[in-house]
Amino acid sequence: MKGLITGVALASAAALAVAAPAQAAPKDPLAAVKKQLVAGKGVSFTDATTYVRDDGPEPYLKRTGRFMFGKGKVAATDMASTYPKETLQRGLDSFQNDRTILIGKSAYLSGRYYDKQLPEGKKWLKTDSAALSNNWAQPINPAEPATLKKLLAKAKRTAGGYQGTITFDELGKVSPWFNQSVPLWRAGATEVTWKLTVGPDGLPKRLVTSYPAGGMVRGMLGTLRMDTTYRGWGAKVSIKAPPAGTVAAE
Repeated sequence: MKGLITGVALASAAALAVAAPAQAAPKDPLAAVKKQLVAGKGVSFTDATTYVRDDGPEPYLKRTGRFMFGKGKVAATDMASTYPKETLQRGLDSFQNDRTILIGKSAYLSGRYYDKQLPEGKKWLKTDSAALSNNWAQPINPAEPATLKKLLAKAKRTAGGYQGTITFDELGKVSPWFNQSVPLWRAGATEVTWKLTVGPDGLPKRLVTSYPAGGMVRGMLGTLRMDTTYRGWGAKVSIKAPPAGTVAAE
């Protein structure tokens, strides 16, 4: 009887082992993102920047936007920023209604900050320099294959994705997004700490980064923290330059 019970128990255990599905290996984020980079497709994002000082955190800006993909790359971006009352109360109310369209290396800028620079009848300023919608916002773009590859090369796995560090200099060598997002002056050795959460499909869902504020503005104390979420990978996205008649060159 004892042998019979033991045999039944072993058989049951074996059956359960066979019935239990094998745990799927995590999807490769780089391969997953590359598959998304199809002309006319894209993804939406929202992010928030917080300025963290010794006396506590202070909201700086919120931003919403969309990436439009070309063949194997980010071809265009359309984004708009809003600023909380804390920012506006510091005399920065001219930053309101800030919008940027990036197509290739060209940036089209609009909003109260640019109005005084525009001729009568023009609504957009065309430039190749960084814009308000980029400054102080997310410096890393995981939709760029070269950037994502650089991040993952020395990343550590976490329960929901990956984490690591990368310097401004390293980003500057691989990322068009970074070079259009951060002011011309920056301390190259500044280290960005990042944590990327990915879904079961391997696609980025959330990216949280931070770096010392002094890396962008000499002598500035505290830390800048950016929190970005990504939604709607593979959706149809169309981003075009503003009508030529509304644009003035810098």
